[in-house]
Amino acid sequence: MQFDQTLLETYRTLLQTTNLRKAYQEWLRMFRYLRTALEQQLPEYRFQGSVSENGMDYAYFSFTDPLLKEQGLKMVSVFVPERFQLEVWLSGVNRAAQSRWAARLSHCPPPMKQSENPARTDYLVRLPVEADLTDGEVVVQAMKHAAEQLRAFLSLKE
Repeated sequence: MQFDQTLLETYRTLLQTTNLRKAYQEWLRMFRYLRTALEQQLPEYRFQGSVSENGMDYAYFSFTDPLLKEQGLKMVSVFVPERFQLEVWLSGVNRAAQSRWAARLSHCPPPMKQSENPARTDYLVRLPVEADLTDGEVVVQAMKHAAEQLRAFLSLKE
């Protein structure tokens, strides 16, 4: 098996000449804080055990309440490194549930964005969260607000 020498060398250079490792650790500390603070402030929701990372494509944690769970849905707090963007997603608990809901969730109001292909994406609807990532409380409130907006949108479709 062969590996891209240029990319490996780029990674080595970044580790040796920048604060990449410390920056990543600080970002992870912020994202874990966000999960813990949301869990404390949203007692009606049950949160998954930890933050999950999908390479550097995105990192996430999910949460659900009894009604969402009964309907085969969950909320997901997501960080998309490519855009350096926090988002809250409304997702199915699996692809079958997601496909069942996809037809019911049409015409999302901006800035919500509906999946063009819910059978191939991990969300039905995503909502970007605008907040200064250096202020933890502001981020928590913005994430709560986004989750409430998605919940309100969903209640219109039930």
